[in-house]
Amino acid sequence: MTLQLLLARAGDGLPVIETPLPTESLLGAPLPAPLPKPTHLYNMSAEPDSLREQRWALVVPDTERGLRLERILSPLCERRAEEQGQKVDVFRAQPGMATGKAREFVDEVMYPTSQSSREHSRYVLLAGTPEDLSMELQEELTGDGSCFVGRLPFEREDDYAAYVAKVVARERDAARPRKARAVFLTAQDMSPQVRSGHQFVTSPVARRCSEARERGFFPASGVVAEELPAGGKGRLLELASSPEPGLLFTLSHGVGGRFSGWANSGEQRREQGNMWLGAWTELTAEDVCQRAFLPGGIWFYFACFGAGTPARSVYQPWMERLVQSGMMSKQQLEGIERSRPLDARSFIAALPQAALANPDGPLAVIGHLDLAWICSFHDPRTGQTHANRLEDVLTSLVEGYRAGLALHSLSRFAAKADRELRKQYQADAVAESSSRPPATNVGERAYLWMERHDVMNYTLLGDPAVRLVDRPSR
Repeated sequence: MTLQLLLARAGDGLPVIETPLPTESLLGAPLPAPLPKPTHLYNMSAEPDSLREQRWALVVPDTERGLRLERILSPLCERRAEEQGQKVDVFRAQPGMATGKAREFVDEVMYPTSQSSREHSRYVLLAGTPEDLSMELQEELTGDGSCFVGRLPFEREDDYAAYVAKVVARERDAARPRKARAVFLTAQDMSPQVRSGHQFVTSPVARRCSEARERGFFPASGVVAEELPAGGKGRLLELASSPEPGLLFTLSHGVGGRFSGWANSGEQRREQGNMWLGAWTELTAEDVCQRAFLPGGIWFYFACFGAGTPARSVYQPWMERLVQSGMMSKQQLEGIERSRPLDARSFIAALPQAALANPDGPLAVIGHLDLAWICSFHDPRTGQTHANRLEDVLTSLVEGYRAGLALHSLSRFAAKADRELRKQYQADAVAESSSRPPATNVGERAYLWMERHDVMNYTLLGDPAVRLVDRPSR
């Protein structure tokens, strides 16, 4: 088993880690912090796609900006209130909440035990940047897998207004589409990482969805699967310009730090997480905000930092141990650390922000909030693909289920990997106390550790209640 990273250096596009890391690099990886456990109730027996039964809530920062955002988002709140048959809850959270305060806010303010589960909202929209509403608050809401969470992360308040107008107008359109096409693209920059990604992720997912469509189980109007040639920005923009709602799945390197380092945090925030297309070409925020780019669609963007960059990567302690053990060079770690935020603050990538703010852009973007690894959807120990995991998400979207519910299926796999991983660590502890050798399979533990971390970091940017297409009544 090897570990391949989808991160390219800004400027020349060279992979930050050219030689995949071996399985043994995960020996001694630290036990992850426990996932948040649900301490509140939801209407679990009700239809999960129904806002009338599951409810929708808005969280804004408890600041003057938060009050302005609440006013800007009022048309969307009114729309959701119509759907659920009652006024939506609006919660105001202090910026900068650490984990303890975030947990207290979720348990005592949003979901108090004094309320019936019928009054607890499973669909939650966070309105604000990580400076407005902390990543720790988002992690508390998403960690136990019970909530369907999305974030509107715009810096500019005008972008919130543009997004709200787009969503409300499309949902009120009497001629809402019933079908969308599915487009699967690999940005072939000729690197071994992207070639593996195409072989083990994009191609199997596209094939499974196409075969399912032929059997009537993937109700897309059509399926397009292509390997973009190096520098193929024109073809990508052409495919994304169709007025028909589209589900776009892309796999590529995400742009990381320059060899010389970022000049300043502004440059980093503009460029990091851009889609590397090879041949000195990348897809930027300017490319997706000045023309129709996936209008009314949903984009699953598979790349490092596709959704944003955390203040500290969850993989940092493991990589530091690798350098100490000699399994990773200091130069490789330095290459990755050039992508750490210069101002030590988490941020959302400019590319998905621009796409969401575009009136002719998508309704939601699913991306990664950290380093992205191929092995979460491909088990190199057996050669088995886990394309079914992505197929589940994409099928739910083309069937017209809400975006937050569709992404929720991935969190189930993270929770399962977390449970299995903890059993193995416990078994090792018991063996050690009995002076017996550990019974854990090294390859299995390595795979579970990476899977648990990688899958947990996929996030939804946009309202979790949006739909790609109008869902037929049943």
